[in-house]
Amino acid sequence: MTKHIVAFFASSFLCVAMSIPALAEEVSGTIKAIDQASATLTLDDGSTYALPGEFDYTAVKPGMEVVVIFDETDATHPVIDLQPEQ
Repeated sequence: MTKHIVAFFASSFLCVAMSIPALAEEVSGTIKAIDQASATLTLDDGSTYALPGEFDYTAVKPGMEVVVIFDETDATHPVIDLQPEQ
């Protein structure tokens, strides 16, 4: 019985873990503008992304090439991760 319970939880964990990447999208671009008042980042293609409350604005600047990983299920496209493009 214990093996069945462990197997159930393991399969449940794998199902959840496999669905998480489907919620995130990745895009590359150049930062056009950063608006601290509205906590948004705009790329050169015009797309806008919501920045988290604890975002370090000193780490980025307009003209910087970045990779934005964001939640595609939310219309504001909240940023999950932001990295310099290499």
